[in-house]
Amino acid sequence: MPVWRRYLVRDASGRMVELPSRALDKAEDGTSPIPGFAGRCVDVVAAVLVAERGQSPQVAEVSFTKLYFDKSGFVDTGKRERMIRLMLESVADKRLARIPNAARAEAAVRAGAARLQLADEFAWQPGPAEMNEVMLRLDHRPAGQGHTVH
Repeated sequence: MPVWRRYLVRDASGRMVELPSRALDKAEDGTSPIPGFAGRCVDVVAAVLVAERGQSPQVAEVSFTKLYFDKSGFVDTGKRERMIRLMLESVADKRLARIPNAARAEAAVRAGAARLQLADEFAWQPGPAEMNEVMLRLDHRPAGQGHTVH
């Protein structure tokens, strides 16, 4: 079953436009910047699509993220590292099920704080019109079939 990803970004007018995954990959690995994103925080829709042989692709998962770019147009590595650290901290309480209750409670507080920071700095909530635009651009599934949205 083929699986691939697609990205959309909000342009200056507020519309969602396609961002080629190859361009984002190059900006992320430091080989080629995206000059239009230099020094900006960009709203990104990341979608995973799957398709059975001979079938239309379907959206399996969608996430809405803020992605930060440095002054040259590369993905900001410091912000990326912070996001990863917060992601790891946000699930620490789930990994510590066997530790004593007091330590587990403290881990839960830290994990909760990390989840709030992660949502505040790196997530965005699309409005209904944005969500409709995203799904119309990405999905070829008949109405009524579900999606996983994060």
